[in-house]
Amino acid sequence: MNSRYLKFLFLLISVTLLSCSDDSFLEEKPESFYTSNNVFSSSKQVKQVVLSLYSDLRNFRLTNLQIKGEGTDFFDQNESRIAGAFADYNQINTQDGRFYTVYAFYYKLISTANTAIDAAGLDNITWDSEQERLYVLAQARFFRAYAHGTLAELFGGVPIVTKLADEPRFDYKRATQEETYQFVIDELTAILDDMPEITNQPGRLVKAAAQHYLSEFYLALGTISKDDSDFKKSIKYASDVIDGGKYSLMTERFGTRADEPGKNVWWDLFRKGNINYADGNKESIWTFQTDLDAYIKEDHEAYLNYPRYYMPVLRAIPGVNGIGADVGGRGVAWESPTTLVKDAIWKGNLEESDERNASYNIQRTFYYNDPDKANFGDPVPQEVVDKANKGQGWIFPIFWKLSTDHLEGLDQGQNGSNLFRDDYAIRLPETILLRAEAYYRMGNSAKAAQDINMIRNRVNATPINADAVDIDFILDERARELYVEENRWSTLLRMGGTVAVDRIRKYALHDLTRKTLTFDFNLWPIPQDVIDRNKDVKLEQNPGWN
Repeated sequence: MNSRYLKFLFLLISVTLLSCSDDSFLEEKPESFYTSNNVFSSSKQVKQVVLSLYSDLRNFRLTNLQIKGEGTDFFDQNESRIAGAFADYNQINTQDGRFYTVYAFYYKLISTANTAIDAAGLDNITWDSEQERLYVLAQARFFRAYAHGTLAELFGGVPIVTKLADEPRFDYKRATQEETYQFVIDELTAILDDMPEITNQPGRLVKAAAQHYLSEFYLALGTISKDDSDFKKSIKYASDVIDGGKYSLMTERFGTRADEPGKNVWWDLFRKGNINYADGNKESIWTFQTDLDAYIKEDHEAYLNYPRYYMPVLRAIPGVNGIGADVGGRGVAWESPTTLVKDAIWKGNLEESDERNASYNIQRTFYYNDPDKANFGDPVPQEVVDKANKGQGWIFPIFWKLSTDHLEGLDQGQNGSNLFRDDYAIRLPETILLRAEAYYRMGNSAKAAQDINMIRNRVNATPINADAVDIDFILDERARELYVEENRWSTLLRMGGTVAVDRIRKYALHDLTRKTLTFDFNLWPIPQDVIDRNKDVKLEQNPGWN
């Protein structure tokens, strides 16, 4: 693959230039090809490549709308942006560039990880300790495993790439989905002893992150194999995290704004300064780091654009200033929630007391906020909201987990479109829900209900009985707890069968989706460009996309 070769060459040259502190890089060297052996000369260079893995995945996970769940039962682009929505299955096909973007990103991540892995094994590099080297190697192997595992969830069996290509290749072979999951499991198992239990450096990988994904990928493997031994291993690794003594659900008010009345602990979980384990948040396993100063001074990438993506366009209502902190920032409503997350999962006797649905967590009533108007402070009547929303779909509840009433950077050129707080990559409730699902798939609904109730009890939701547990309830509970946090497409597709398409047909934002999704699939298609370029070996297309 020519592009991969060029990216590798660019990466190696970049690492060399970034690490030079004098004019030594001007000296002519006769090497005919850049490789790990003749580019890397210090551990600092290798660690810089590992840092790029963190930043690359952060930027992708926080901004890629497809991986987050566009077009699922979570959200989609609204009526005002329907042309760009993931909605029309007459147009969504193997040549859709959105599939290629995701596929190519994860292979780029694999390539970068392989670069770091190669370099960490070089004899000419000096490390402060063998422990330091092994942790660098473990981080790189984690990212390589995670990328392969995500590809397997989305695309099925994919080529397993563990070596850097030193020439163009057109003969990559697909492993089976089971083989891909097993590779990931073997990689994550191998690095456990080299991962720290806890780190004082926020955002760095810890052992529990690997254990969490071992639980997820054993669960995915078991869903295919129907082998209870896979589910038992999924339960085992989840239990190592849940019951290991390091992590626990936060049940009392905590953190930077804990003294503010009228809120609850679930609201606290999403406030700036409360996201990391080092902040006292014992359910925070792995986080993505963002920062206003870094955004302004360096890469303009260390931010969350959640207000822009996920806040409503309340300025469409006359008399409402829709760009301030009281409405969660300058919402552009790039994505609109489906009826599932707005309403359906909150209805019924089980959910009446659920504090995740309290008005300070999901705000459904809006207020006139123009101080020059006589109606200042009054609630906006529903008919006024409906009129401003007609034909647009850009007014919907404010999910305060995705924004803040303490906007930053307004005096430094920011306009309320972005947040500058860290965000979760893994939070303990997701691990608990993995274990609940594994119990359910083994036929132990009672244990599954116990796990689900751990989460529900924290927010005063009515506990459930074993007979209430099924895949739909687990997916609903994930929606209540993990909206926008989880990679929804990965979750739905790893369920197998017709779970994904059934949920999409039921809850999709647009009728267009229901009308055009006339075929079944449980994997995304292999991008046609990838199939065409791999000319020496035929890559079979996934069922439903031929």
